[in-house]
Parts: sequence; C-alpha cells; structure tokens
Amino acid sequence: MRLNFQHLQYFWAVVRAGSLTRACRELNVSPPTVGTQLRQFEGRIGVPLLRRTGRRLEPTDAGKLVYRYADDI
Repeated sequence: MRLNFQHLQYFWAVVRAGSLTRACRELNVSPPTVGTQLRQFEGRIGVPLLRRTGRRLEPTDAGKLVYRYADDI
C-alpha cells in the first residue's frame, strides 16, 4: 500500500489542533476537503483513526500510532 502524504498531513493537523475547524484554518483549506481526505485515509487503512469526544476529535488507538508516525516525519 502506498501512503498518501496529504492524507497523513491532514490527519496529523486535525489531531494536533483537536478539531477539524481549527485544523482547516491552519491549513487554509475547507472542512469538506479535509473531511473527505480523512474518510479516504481511514478507508485505505481499514480502521477508524478518529472519534468524536464532545466537540473534540481524538485519535483512536490506531490513530495514536499513525499520529506518532506522522509526527516523526
């Protein structure tokens, strides 16, 4: 499987920011763009990477592993 680094960047930004809206402001892209990229990324990996906790998005256990990988890059 080839990794799409834009998917990884958007995922990393959302986890770091804690919300899709905040990450979109930082990335200067629209929420539908990032949402679509995140869904494609989760579909490609085959596991959920984020879960909603109140108003925040938090990484699942698999998401934490992917986030650490992305943060190292």
